Amino acid sequence: MDTTHDQITDKIRSLLAGIFQIPLDDVPADMTFGDIPQWDSFGHMEVMMSLEEKFGVEISTETISELVNIPAIGAYLEKK
Repeated sequence: MDTTHDQITDKIRSLLAGIFQIPLDDVPADMTFGDIPQWDSFGHMEVMMSLEEKFGVEISTETISELVNIPAIGAYLEKK
């Protein structure tokens, strides 16, 4: 079964809400690095490690700097 774009976005939003310990309603589908204080450089690394674990992907060092918002993360995961 293929995962749709909306399902991937929802999974990313849930992941971010859990990592940053904020309500899901506070995680818009277009959230970007820096939108909240928790999503700083340290938080970003936590997001990347959690994405690797949850989605079973390996994210290269070069790619980490590109995945700075939910749409970019979703597009990356859809290709994997």
